[in-house]
Amino acid sequence: MEAAEFAVETPDGEIEFASTGPAAEYLLENGFADAEREPHWHLRWCLDRMEVGESMDVGPARVLRLAARG
Repeated sequence: MEAAEFAVETPDGEIEFASTGPAAEYLLENGFADAEREPHWHLRWCLDRMEVGESMDVGPARVLRLAARG
């Protein structure tokens, strides 16, 4: 199993993702991100540029960058 690159904290708990794409899809599909305001490509762009240890709020969710790919 791949190591988690992102953790998404929501009011219901925390879920980890191995890469940017699945994290962005989760945020959009579950209504944390607004696709009209933050389309998938833009959300991925923001997540890709986060530094390890950095966090970003996306609606009521908080995304933490746990590791960098490479």
